[in-house]
Amino acid sequence: MKKNIFIFIIFICVGLSSIHGQSILNKDMAFNYEDFPQEKIFVHFNSTFLVSGESLFYKIYCLNANTNAISKLSKIAYVELINTDKNTVLKHKIALKSGLGKGDFFIKASIPSGNYKIIAYTQWMRNNGENTFFQNDVTIINPFRTNKKLTVKTDKNQDTIMVNNDVRDNNIKVLNHPIKNEFVEIVTNKKTFLKREKVVLTLKPLKGKFSLGNYSVSVRKIDAVNAPSKRSSNSFINQNHLKIASKDSIFFLPELRGALLSGTMFSKKNNAPIPHAKVSLTIPGEHAIFKIATTNSSGEFYFNLDETYKNTNAIVQVIGSNKDVYKVEINNYESPSYNNFVFNDFKLTPKLTDLILNKSIFNQIENAYHSVKRDSILPIDFKTPSYRYKEKKYILSDYTRFKTLKETITEVVDAVYVLQENGDYTFHIKFYNDTNKSDASALVLIDGILIQNHNSVTDFNANSIKSIGVVRDKYVYGGQLFNGIISIETLKGDYNPTIKGDYINRFEIDKPIVNKKYFKLDYSDSELNRIPDFRNQLLWHPNLNLISDENQISFYTSDIAGDYEISFEGFTNLGKPVTIKTHITVKNN
Repeated sequence: MKKNIFIFIIFICVGLSSIHGQSILNKDMAFNYEDFPQEKIFVHFNSTFLVSGESLFYKIYCLNANTNAISKLSKIAYVELINTDKNTVLKHKIALKSGLGKGDFFIKASIPSGNYKIIAYTQWMRNNGENTFFQNDVTIINPFRTNKKLTVKTDKNQDTIMVNNDVRDNNIKVLNHPIKNEFVEIVTNKKTFLKREKVVLTLKPLKGKFSLGNYSVSVRKIDAVNAPSKRSSNSFINQNHLKIASKDSIFFLPELRGALLSGTMFSKKNNAPIPHAKVSLTIPGEHAIFKIATTNSSGEFYFNLDETYKNTNAIVQVIGSNKDVYKVEINNYESPSYNNFVFNDFKLTPKLTDLILNKSIFNQIENAYHSVKRDSILPIDFKTPSYRYKEKKYILSDYTRFKTLKETITEVVDAVYVLQENGDYTFHIKFYNDTNKSDASALVLIDGILIQNHNSVTDFNANSIKSIGVVRDKYVYGGQLFNGIISIETLKGDYNPTIKGDYINRFEIDKPIVNKKYFKLDYSDSELNRIPDFRNQLLWHPNLNLISDENQISFYTSDIAGDYEISFEGFTNLGKPVTIKTHITVKNN
């Protein structure tokens, strides 16, 4: 067992030199799986009943399956909205920071009425099967689009959407439990408020430092709808998440540092895997990512995408003069299967027409004023490649422009020279500490894309080039030695090479969603007084760190009178679940 553990640690920490999507091992390469920390995910989200034009806000808590403490193992989680056909309607890749993440699904008019499920998981969780994923039923009403599968039925009161209100797992066991909270108290400045009045929530830790942790808060209007129940952190913890690992031949690796991408390099002649060869990955454009990996004994390569990237296009290519005799394939594995998932029955009653119509009108008005209530995109921290700190950069707008790249290097870039042999051109570096010219080629990149045939870019239009950076020393990149680096950036970051061959593979990759700061209306700004306010969702605060004796958060009521639920969820630093539900009332002025 100790040997297996050691092998796993070495493989994870060293063997993954660099991956996307879903990376796998065969089970015969695996280790004693049960000896390693397992994960589970709890999702706090704002509502199980949504109308087109609203957003489903969610907060992810990735937890250690045994201790319930926040897990820092996986750095990527996946959240999906699936329909009763078990098909994915919406999907997000979420970057986890210390086991936490957040996002939102906008319910578009193209999504029909019906029952859905919100699903969340990590790649590491897939080894235990889809039944260990977080799941919760969600009802969506689309007044703009008919659903042929939708059955209109009535109960004796004719005033509810008829669904089973128990939260269930796929074994049809009721998972609701009495909510007991001994860690945090929420106190409102009062219970009844006027429209557009300020509400102050005071959060009091009841057990001192044992109450401190990470939480999320939702304040939303209570609809007269018997919609599906929303799983609480308390009920979630009482569910058994530890299952026997899947017996499938596929084994999913944890995404320890970021999204993972894998593939295999083969011989075109006999389809044999090629070991110990170099393969490059580029995610081109502004803030381009360039990596080099070495294939293992089975011809497999891995890239670890721990950087933030903007583009969804990627290029993998074999490195070497004999690259044309090889082919490279990217692993694309099937999405999880949800065939065993059980959905609630959806029964729409006629008496709900007015409620749905009003919500729809309010949503349309709110969306019409979206520009003044816009969420903020938080600044993205792009990682600067280490070689950038050593390069000399030539900003071409500072020089006389020449027509081609070759002419520009000859006339402007004095740290680089061009050699011609038998009609072939190659670019070379003039080293700082060596007056003799080096005969070896440099690493040449355009918008992060590896250029192996320098002939293909000698006539490249230099008017589209923004800058040329030069590293004038030998440089080890991805375990390979280069005689310097020539990094070319175009003005638009849109270089698209024309090279073709089986040794190069272009494909699409998903990127984690952007991190938002959600808009919070503040009526101390008099400019907003003239704007209509028909919010059903008064507050969504997904990242609340309880770190002191008393914490306060505030928000404003809207122009919609009624009862509102304050839903508080999260976990203490020691893994104790905390669920609080309380109410306030907004009355007409």
